[in-house]
Amino acid sequence: MSFEDEFAQALRGAVALAPEPGLHTLAAAAERRGRRRRNQRRALVAGGLAAALVVTAGLTTVVGWPGSHAAHPATEPVRPMTAEESIDLFTALLPQGKSRVLFAATPAEGAPNGDRYQTGGTVLFDDGKGESLISYTVSRTELTPEAGAVCMDGFTMPQESCERTVAPDGSALVVDKLKDRNTDDHREWRATWAAPDGRQVMITEHNGQPATPNRESPPLDAEQLRALVTAPAWERLFDALPARENAPKPPTPEPGPKAEELLAALVPLLPPGAVPSGQDGRNGPHLTVTYEGRTSMLSVSVTEPGERGISDKEYAESEGSAGPLAVRERRPDGSTVVTNMFGNGKTAVDPILHWSAAVHYADGRAIEINEWNGENGYTFRPGTPALGLDQLKAIATAPSWRR
Repeated sequence: MSFEDEFAQALRGAVALAPEPGLHTLAAAAERRGRRRRNQRRALVAGGLAAALVVTAGLTTVVGWPGSHAAHPATEPVRPMTAEESIDLFTALLPQGKSRVLFAATPAEGAPNGDRYQTGGTVLFDDGKGESLISYTVSRTELTPEAGAVCMDGFTMPQESCERTVAPDGSALVVDKLKDRNTDDHREWRATWAAPDGRQVMITEHNGQPATPNRESPPLDAEQLRALVTAPAWERLFDALPARENAPKPPTPEPGPKAEELLAALVPLLPPGAVPSGQDGRNGPHLTVTYEGRTSMLSVSVTEPGERGISDKEYAESEGSAGPLAVRERRPDGSTVVTNMFGNGKTAVDPILHWSAAVHYADGRAIEINEWNGENGYTFRPGTPALGLDQLKAIATAPSWRR
């Protein structure tokens, strides 16, 4: 294989390390994220604390993982390390087989994304059943385990399974088995370990290479991934990375109902004849609904009464706060209803992929229903959705949300 081919493989391996966000998720939440960032800045100026939403449903507590990494209080790298030493450490942890190095970063000099708190490498590993791409990243992040080790959203990424466990020390371990949106026989399995102080290890493996699978499954099974990602040897790489000045602090969960509770409240509000299926409360309140032969994905969000919601209401009522197809309706009770249609982005209108209805009450409470035309977030398409805007508006404005 030529150097150019191997370098291209290394680039593909590096890209594989980054979870791919669902485009519909970015479009749906862009406004809300922007408003929340603005509110958080205001709160910080006032000396308050910015609240962040944390979804921790479906966690399983275990006794602990033997050999899990111990915390280091150092503020500077304890021991520098070369790229060769770091990749040798990684390959020594792999099962018996042959490894061809495609890429290895020098710790503390910056990963391919420029982050000097992260390092990684990629190899082609052959256990006798075919070469497979395996990558690792070791990072000192600003993330708590609630955000640093999470299952990919099954509504935006095809998935075989995902297991998440939490140890008594607060560290979390995720083994996520992903499918491919475009290549039926491609498998990508990820293991992620995250500690309360922001340390994170991620292993990503494929059954061959992303574009050319050559075996049924990746070379390491779930147990081997767990053992690999929690190996004590990773502490040597953490020693070679600079420690962040401020260790992450657990965010304060926003008040309000859990995802499962929101879904339970949503289902009775569907029109007669609508058939719900595929509920997912693990990564947010998602629901697949079939009505009159059409299938779409719905999501629901609720903002509790308070200053943040009042600020959101003011923003929703302002010109330019939504795309060109947004319609605002100010009601006698002081509430504002906003319906909207857009494509892959707030201002995109061709083709239409996303429909939404939201109601903002005077006390700051808000209910928003979003809909995408398709069974999940990675197959949405143009066309007529299962529910029209009037039906979405009827759901969002139902009195039961305010009880």
